[in-house]
Amino acid sequence: MKFKTSSIIAILAVFLCIIAGSFVIFQKNAEPGDNSINDSNYGSEIIFGVIKSIEVADGNYKLLINNSNGEYVVNVPESVDIKFPEIYEGDNISVGGLVEINYSGIMTRSFPPILTASSVLYYPPEFVTSGKVTEIDFVNDYKRFLVEGENSLCYVSVTKDTLVSGDLNNVKINSTVTYSSIIQLMSYPGQCGAIHFIVH
Repeated sequence: MKFKTSSIIAILAVFLCIIAGSFVIFQKNAEPGDNSINDSNYGSEIIFGVIKSIEVADGNYKLLINNSNGEYVVNVPESVDIKFPEIYEGDNISVGGLVEINYSGIMTRSFPPILTASSVLYYPPEFVTSGKVTEIDFVNDYKRFLVEGENSLCYVSVTKDTLVSGDLNNVKINSTVTYSSIIQLMSYPGQCGAIHFIVH
């Protein structure tokens, strides 16, 4: 009788452990409700794009950005510091600049989608160029594009370190692209490595 009782208790204990384990697994993988977000259950993801509009209220920024996938609304809480490249002496953001956003990976299903930034890196308009591709080749196994902007002509290399929005294979002659770069060689055409590259 003692053996049967202890066996039943052991079986019940195993059964309860299975139920508890299943609850933890499903609870962790469950999607949060519309008004409930727990960032600790999600990794950090990066999205970037060119700023189309800026709204400021009580120290909070609301940015409308655009990349190859369309438009996004980015809420930047007052507690989030906006960082700038070291060689940039300004401390304001403006339309036409490019932002690199870290966020939880969660965005709304609205149009445009809305997300909240946990960190922001800003590149001013003078570091951002849009233009048409006039030539495509390869240098050191990386694609290089000759991009003619409004007031520039530059060979732009897209390397393994470049953040790309869109498919490079879709870039053809006369395609419109946008890239960010801080340092360009003073040759003509110029030469640079893209930090960000957006295929339109």
